[in-house]
Amino acid sequence: MSFKFINHASIFVNYDGYSLLTDPWYASNAFGNWYQSPPPRTKDILELIKKQDKMAVMISHGHDDHLDDWFLKRHMETNLFICPKFPGPGLENRLSKIGTTKTIGNGLEFGPFKLKQHINPDFTGYDSIITIEYNDNLIIHANDNWHSWPDTTLSQIKELTIKYSEEKIFLLVQFGIADCFPVNYPQISTSECLEIISNRFESYRSGTINNMSRLNLAHIYYYANQSKFDYHNSEINPIYDEAKIFIKYIPGAIQLNPGDYVSEGHEVSKSNSDDIDFFNFRMRQLEKYINSSYKKSANSDEFIPVKLLTDINCQASEHINYIASQAVWNRILIGDLTIESIIIGGAGVVTKPNRNIRHQHAFMSKLSYVIQNQIQNRGVFFFNSIPTQEPLSI
Repeated sequence: MSFKFINHASIFVNYDGYSLLTDPWYASNAFGNWYQSPPPRTKDILELIKKQDKMAVMISHGHDDHLDDWFLKRHMETNLFICPKFPGPGLENRLSKIGTTKTIGNGLEFGPFKLKQHINPDFTGYDSIITIEYNDNLIIHANDNWHSWPDTTLSQIKELTIKYSEEKIFLLVQFGIADCFPVNYPQISTSECLEIISNRFESYRSGTINNMSRLNLAHIYYYANQSKFDYHNSEINPIYDEAKIFIKYIPGAIQLNPGDYVSEGHEVSKSNSDDIDFFNFRMRQLEKYINSSYKKSANSDEFIPVKLLTDINCQASEHINYIASQAVWNRILIGDLTIESIIIGGAGVVTKPNRNIRHQHAFMSKLSYVIQNQIQNRGVFFFNSIPTQEPLSI
């Protein structure tokens, strides 16, 4: 195995007893409203939260979809954090609040991994392509740097690519619209939206393929586009879904999906489709916890099972259904909100059978804060410790 794709811009590389994890964004919302789509696989997350000796977490830049502070503070605070040396210390300071931090600067070695940063001064100055060399492999972790790179940046990276065979060079880069334009601009019509999206896709294709060609590579991997948010224009399909279709027609392009293994020779082994994703794993476990807790305290004739949903069309008439957006559930699942945000706060809707649920409502109001406290203190371990009678595909 050369590396494993976790989700979005996060990959996991293990070699010679050392591990390197990039840009983890697994549980929290980014920018308040973005959520992971598709989410990472539960099996991968449970493996990562096991104590990892000799593991470093590398962050390419300070956008929230590349840095999940909640997850890192609870599960990786003992690991080394690595980031580029930017003109200002904002990212270093943010990471230093979690754990020990080192910057790449003119170059950094961590075990067998040799890291170099390549900042395009004409872009933002606060984003970096990072090259990772190990065991005759070269990963070009370009994250959001989809634009055509200047000659100086290309020359720096070419000095590395000439040392490796093409079958061992992996160029990873974003392909996707990383903002709410044009779908959340009400003054733009649907036809104009579609045209803008198409033009932006073409600019991503042009920039990334130009970089691939100038580096004399035949393969390019697209990632850092696996997110969603609530669109103002409901007539537009999810950008990620549209991007996947567009990518199919780009020669040499490979779309990575959570759980994929990428090997030398550009062999991609797909993840098991039966593996449950991390979001639905936590939703199912929390649902079991609520139902088990209430069943123990309720009289048998008043117990009504609960379902936690993101889609009102999936509600069950014989259940109490708590329905909210995935962005709201993400906040509940990290202990930022309680389920009372749905029951009382109107952050979602509640549907129920034609029965009085006063006792269940009172019980849930108390249990909501127990759940919040458990999640805040235990993180992912809270969900993984909930017993279940049905097997989980993890």
